[in-house]
Parts: sequence; structure tokens; C-alpha cells
Amino acid sequence: MANRMLSLFVVYLFTMLGLSAQNSFDALRYSNFQVGGTARSIGSGGALGALGADFSVLSTNPAGMGWYRRGEFVLSPTFYNARTTSTLTNDPDGFATKESRNNFNFNALGVVVAGNPRSPDWPTFNFGIGINRLANFHQEFIYEGVSEGSIILAHQEQANGPNGISDFESGVSIDAQALYDLEPQDGFYESDMELAPEAPIFRRQDVISRGSINELVFSFAGNYKERILLGATIGVPFLRYEEDKTYREEDQGAGDGDVPLFDDLEYTEELNTTGTGINLKVGMIFRAHQALRLGLAVHTPTAFRMEDAFRTSMAYNFTYPDGEVVNGFAESPDGLFEYRLRTPWRVIGSGGLIVKKNGFLSAEVEYVNYGNNEFRYDGFIDAERDVNNSIANDFEPAMNIRLGGEIAYEIFRFRAGLGIQQSPFANDDTTNKTYSAGFGIREKNFSLDFAYRLRQNEELFIPYQAFESPEQLVINEGSFNTFAFTLGFRF
Repeated sequence: MANRMLSLFVVYLFTMLGLSAQNSFDALRYSNFQVGGTARSIGSGGALGALGADFSVLSTNPAGMGWYRRGEFVLSPTFYNARTTSTLTNDPDGFATKESRNNFNFNALGVVVAGNPRSPDWPTFNFGIGINRLANFHQEFIYEGVSEGSIILAHQEQANGPNGISDFESGVSIDAQALYDLEPQDGFYESDMELAPEAPIFRRQDVISRGSINELVFSFAGNYKERILLGATIGVPFLRYEEDKTYREEDQGAGDGDVPLFDDLEYTEELNTTGTGINLKVGMIFRAHQALRLGLAVHTPTAFRMEDAFRTSMAYNFTYPDGEVVNGFAESPDGLFEYRLRTPWRVIGSGGLIVKKNGFLSAEVEYVNYGNNEFRYDGFIDAERDVNNSIANDFEPAMNIRLGGEIAYEIFRFRAGLGIQQSPFANDDTTNKTYSAGFGIREKNFSLDFAYRLRQNEELFIPYQAFESPEQLVINEGSFNTFAFTLGFRF
């Protein structure tokens, strides 16, 4: 081992890693929406599709904009808090770590202009423009523990596998001297880790994500004889997702450690994804009775054009038997990849019951087949087929239910809501729930609304992919809190 050789070459397979950066979980992230909108909508469980007269419906059922009799300007500053508890399941003596990340944003910002056509059959024809937030990606989590296996073994599998070296994973391990070829003629890479594959290794990873999907909406809606409302929205979502990962391993064994030569390593990953899309939403509302309203909305797939910028680095430290300490370090080139994503169709049925002047009850049922997400890679047919087959196999149709209600007392409004989201994963019958509550004041020319929403879920995180060595599994239990305030002015 004392005559370890430096790597003589790195095979650059930029396209291989660039394409593998997208997977089925990325498709799910960019198509699993939680419409923010106004505090009135959030407090009512986001179930205003059949009732309308709220700016948030421009991104759900635009027909609801037809109920407006006067114009309105809305501004909705929001505080978002993501708390995550993470546990490394491979460590039987491990413990959970808790992290929190905050974000201040605007869930809704826009204006509705109410028109009065001269036709007696159309009492209103309204136009709206603004921004609704569809997704918030701010989160941070940390896990740590002691377990068998190493990311170097995963990189070694890759370097010696049929696809060869990736300059963003195994490539940086080679350049940092974590992988080495003692006999260059055989093209086979060795590592210190394979000398003690069952050694307990301390590991820790910090993962920070940030970003959002904000949708610019251009909406039209009309009211036909106070009986049927029709509306349409052209949506232009802007996507931004950033992720920074710092992964560490350390041999904490007594003396020279449990793994010969190896001391510690640090592997970092940086990803910056941006995208712009376009979609169409059409909706209608039928007033079956003075108190009963039924709605239906259809959302076309969003056609995203996206770009990934990414880079990695590896620091690998080891000590020769004679005491010489070596600090290996390598950085990948800057990666850039452009591609497209088409999200699934959505169908939303809704109903609303108005209880005279005392309030309302409302409900929405959304159907979406997450397995219909589809990536498009120009010129890389095989990689495109592989990732889309994975999406079709990993996901299935899901039903999302939103329930809400409001009690009115003079100028005061009290609201509550419940969301039930079916798991999009195949053969998984679990559900995630969202709870919300709100309070508002309604005056003739302005309104003030406050809302709180709690969303909880549990996710599995895999730090790296390995087939011949132990793979690490992390359970993340998330608690996502939204505090919204909306100020509205009517004109």
C-alpha cells in the first residue's frame, strides 16, 4: 500500500452524470403542488374552488373569479418554517437530530379588475393578474451515526462498473486519491475501504435546500345569468431549486482506526435548478341552488424548460504506515444540462354550501396521476427512456382531498380546514394530512386575514446508491408550518 499510485487519467462522461441528475423523485418534487394563495384560502383548507371571490382560485378554478363584483388588490406576506427530524436507520444505537429552516415570502400578490359588460346575460366579466406560490422548497436536515459501508465503496462500484467513471462522483474520488489503480493495465480501481468493508464508520451529512415555484397568472372569468361561471388561466410558473450537501465520514476506531490508512473524508454536492413553464387552467361553476355551488376545473400539463448547474468536490485524508499524512482534494468541472419536464394533467371537482349569512362549507377532490410525469432529453434517448420508465413504475394516481369551512359573525370570520393527500408512490396506501385555521375581518373596502397551516410527512432519504455494499437509509419526519397574512383593498 505504501506505493499507492495517483490516478493517471479521468474519463470524462459529463453526459452520463448530467442525465442521471434527474430521477423520479425530482419529477415528483416539481409536480406536487401546495397552492399558497391568500390567508383566507389557507385558513379554509385551500378548498375555495366552487366558492371563488378569492385571488387564490386563479391557480385552482379560475371560474371563481367571476363572482367578483368589485376590483381587489391583494398582498399576502408569509412566514414559512420547516422542521425536520432525521434518523440514520443503519445505526441501531443512533439518535434523531432536529433541524429547522425559515423563509419569508409572498404567497400571493395581484389584482382583479371587475368589468360590467353591457350584455344583460353577462353581469360580470373580470380580469386578474398576479402571482401565487405553488411550492416551497426551503428545508434543512442533518443526520449522523455509526454504520458499515462507505460512499467510497459506491464510487468504486461505479468506476469498475459497465458505465465507467463519472467526473462528478468516482472521478473526484480518483483525483483525491480515495480510489487508486495499483496496476493501471487492468483498469480496476481499489480503495482503502475494501480492506475492512464491515468496519464501523462515523458519518454525518448536512443537506440544505431552498427555492420555490411561483406562478404568474393571467386570468379571465365571466358570469352568465348568475347561474354558470366560466374561467381560464394562463399560468407561467417560475421554478428555482438549490441544494447543498456536505457528507462526511471518519474512522473513529482506537489507535490507527478500524480501516487501514483511511482517516476521514468530505464529499460536497451543489445543485442549482431553474426553469420556466406554461400551462392552461379552465374551470366552471354551476349554481345549482342559491346556497349550493358545484365546480369543475381541468389543468393541462405544465411544460417546463429547465437547466441544472452542478458541481462536486472530494477531500480524502489518509496516513501511511510510516506516519506520512496525505490530504487529497479534487473538484469536478462545472456541469450544465438542459432538459424538459412535462407534469401530469389535473382534474379538480369542488362543492360549496353557503349557510345564509352565517358562513360556508366547502370541499375539493383533486385527481392527478404522478406516473405521467415525463422528462425529455434531446439526443439521449436511452437515458430518457430509463428515467421515464422509473417514473411510471414508482408512482401511481392519487386523490387529494381538501375540506374547509367558515363561520361569519358581523365583520369577523373564523375558518378551519383539513387536507388529506394520498401517497403518490406505487403500492403505498399511506396518507399525509394538512391542518389549517384562520381568522379574518371583512369591511366594505378592505379585509385583513390571518391563517396557520401545518403539513406533516415522512420521507426516506438515500445519501448514495450502492449495490454491492451497505446502502444508508435515513428517515426524515417533516413538520412544515405556514403563517400567512393577507391585506386586501377593494375598488
